[in-house]
Amino acid sequence: MASMRRYLDLLRQRDFALLWGGATISALGDGMSFVALLWLLIERGGTATDVGWLAAIHTAPVIIGGIATGVILDMYDPRKVLAIDNALRGLVMASVPIASALDVLTTAHLYVVAAVYGLLFMTSAAGIPSLITRLVRGPNLTTANAMESLTFSLSGLIGPGVAGLLIAIVGAPFVLAIDALTYVIFVACLLGMRGGGSRPEESQAARGRAASPTEPAASPTEPAASRGLGPAVRFILGAPAIVAITLFYMSVNVAGGLVTVVIPLYVRDVLQGGPETFGLLLSVLNAGDLLGLLVVGAVSWRWPLGRSIAWALFISGLVILLWLLQPPVVALAGILFAWGAFSSSLTPWAQTIRMRLIPPQMRGRVFALLRTAMQSSRPVGAVAAGFLLASGDLTIAIVAIGLLFLVPGFIGIWLPALGRGPTAEPDRR
Repeated sequence: MASMRRYLDLLRQRDFALLWGGATISALGDGMSFVALLWLLIERGGTATDVGWLAAIHTAPVIIGGIATGVILDMYDPRKVLAIDNALRGLVMASVPIASALDVLTTAHLYVVAAVYGLLFMTSAAGIPSLITRLVRGPNLTTANAMESLTFSLSGLIGPGVAGLLIAIVGAPFVLAIDALTYVIFVACLLGMRGGGSRPEESQAARGRAASPTEPAASPTEPAASRGLGPAVRFILGAPAIVAITLFYMSVNVAGGLVTVVIPLYVRDVLQGGPETFGLLLSVLNAGDLLGLLVVGAVSWRWPLGRSIAWALFISGLVILLWLLQPPVVALAGILFAWGAFSSSLTPWAQTIRMRLIPPQMRGRVFALLRTAMQSSRPVGAVAAGFLLASGDLTIAIVAIGLLFLVPGFIGIWLPALGRGPTAEPDRR
């Protein structure tokens, strides 16, 4: 129970509780909205090609939005930027049930809504960690990052299932109205925060002390010429640990794209199962992920986080290769649960490394650039799966998934840049 006190300590901090609670409610709405948009398109007679275009439009603008949003977050109070972002997305989502009620909803309208969501998505994806660094210090930082990861895991676990039930009962437009309401709740939480507008490192005490090896000191002012993306790119390229874990995470996302294609095909062709088996395996995978995140956020971890990430990758790759034995459903569920538990540590540990190494005055830009790069790699796996599975043999795809974890993990175990640097427990001197 003592280890769970970290979570309680964070939730007792009013501003963090508002940020995390609002973000989680909003993310649950997002988990429902994409299902509702797809179903509305199908109800309107959308073809498989139409659905593919909607999925692409829902994600592709992330690249454009991610490039612009980092500069904005570093120039202005991220709390207010997030509030404006969520207010805009709430209005856009609300436009669908309004148009449906007026009987003027079109397929083009659905595409526009998906595009606006994708364009603005990175504002919250980069803005939330920027705010976390202003609200949380010391050993609770990894716990806070684990809680942010829990937000997305809960969204993926609960959102689609709830959306399916609600669509059957009250219809897809009502689900999008609920999503619009979740944005309003997040805006209220953000505006209810008392702090978060200024960096803790920029306090008088912080300016008066020397920077620790794991927490760079903030510059109280930054020349206008250095507020573009150039300094952020140069910082990233000059930080070997951040470059390494970003490339590792891109490899993991490619593997994730493969997995989303391989699991349903394995269920259909090997297990001879149906959608209930597919849903069960996805739930088990998410359950392992949730358990791993809870443990990572609760324990004291004093080993270098970079090296720990490498070992987690390597072990995850070994676990996933057990899939080659063509296990029955129960054994496969155990493999996916263990894989989710081991790989779940990657996000909070990597985020803690970034937060401790990135200079406060450019966190918005760096977070946005890194998350944009990582998000853009997942579709590569889904496309690659089509080529690897052209023969109908799942073996090559499963080996590829394992290698996408094993190879970066093995490299990271020996990479000098990951053998030093921040741990989950900063040195208190």
